[in-house]
Amino acid sequence: MKVPLLIAAIAANAILFYSCEEDKPVSTESSFGYIQQKILNQSCALSGCHASSQDWAFAEHHLILSEGNAYANLVNIDPSNTSAKAAGLKRVTPSAPDKSLLFLKLSCDASLSANGYGSEMPLGRDAISAGQLEYLKNWIEAGASEDGMILTDVGLLDDNVTVCATKEFIPLEAPALGTGYQLRVDRFTIKPNFEREIFVYKELGNPEDIYINRIEMRMRQNSHHFLVNTFDEKTPEKLLPQVDAIRELRDDKGNYVGETVSQMEYQLFTIASQTSEMNYQFPDGVALKMPANHKLDVNVHYVNKGTTPIEGECYINIHKADPANIVHEAKPIMFSSEDIYLAPNQKTIVIKEFTSLEPAKIFMLTSHTHKLGEYFDVQIKGGPRNGEVIYSSNNWHHPLIKTYSVPVELNAGEGLRMIVTYNNTTSKAVRFGLKSDDEMAIIFGYYY
Repeated sequence: MKVPLLIAAIAANAILFYSCEEDKPVSTESSFGYIQQKILNQSCALSGCHASSQDWAFAEHHLILSEGNAYANLVNIDPSNTSAKAAGLKRVTPSAPDKSLLFLKLSCDASLSANGYGSEMPLGRDAISAGQLEYLKNWIEAGASEDGMILTDVGLLDDNVTVCATKEFIPLEAPALGTGYQLRVDRFTIKPNFEREIFVYKELGNPEDIYINRIEMRMRQNSHHFLVNTFDEKTPEKLLPQVDAIRELRDDKGNYVGETVSQMEYQLFTIASQTSEMNYQFPDGVALKMPANHKLDVNVHYVNKGTTPIEGECYINIHKADPANIVHEAKPIMFSSEDIYLAPNQKTIVIKEFTSLEPAKIFMLTSHTHKLGEYFDVQIKGGPRNGEVIYSSNNWHHPLIKTYSVPVELNAGEGLRMIVTYNNTTSKAVRFGLKSDDEMAIIFGYYY
């Protein structure tokens, strides 16, 4: 099995019952009316996001923010995100912005993913302004009335300084000397309405073999994913990249760069994340080995759907484990299907099986699709437990990370079966691909 770990904040959907009545205009004679017109309509209630139940993301968030629906779907309503719900948050908690997931999501706060609350919003678009966030905060503090008017200048809603511009990105502090290593991808720019995906080959700096049992990562917002790869020992010498050089996956016109694509064919995944911050600790006694003088290929992918340039940047901390405490050496899992064709305006189920050539004890699984993925199930293939579902996730952007207190044991010749349900709500066929509008189906995990 060759594969990496896809780290993402744990999130699952709860069902939200919302009004099915015809949308009614919201009066701007109330503070919420101004919020609807200036914030929700402009940044949230957009096609593909929170406009209607037909949006591709609806199956994940169950949240409609269009006029006539937004207030009833926000105030005193439990969030779909299970971590936020467990922490006592509501979508909007009257008088308590710090307990209101809407406010936190719009605050450009990278700690959201560390707390398991998902990504900052609006995803991939321009952040709301600092003035708009202040107005929203004051409205919540005043009780989050639907009809009342707060004593705050509505001119704040026309502020054009984004809330992210008022917040400093704080890099990770490097591990203490002798306890680990830090890698970084320096700041780079993503132009408006563009996806930029780059690779940077980095020297870890370890003069001898090491074992690692903890991985931290922090990056600027609007990331689609973060990956750390290694290269197969069979990689042709001419394809090994230059250390510290930026390699683009696509040129300025969106065309794939042939050499970068060729290099990807020899990559072996090691670490990954779909959120802007992570902190993963391996189970006791388990660690991942990295050989002496190891090099890692760091891959970051940003999506800018906004109208102004944004910046990307990434820090990774690799923490060493004491070899004396290692009982099991972790090995990564990555099983994927490229045989994906999703006809327009219909659901499609993709099934693929994978066989293990050696006995394996799986202690973690997670999944990866893009935005059309609705459900991702993993079954055991073969043996006495054939057909048993051992993993299920219904959240493409924050897929479940399932750690098994008792590892799933497979004998040689047994394996895993992926069953992935997609809902292509678009008018175009969608196939496997590397862009955010294409689709994927990947099982990630670790075993020993």
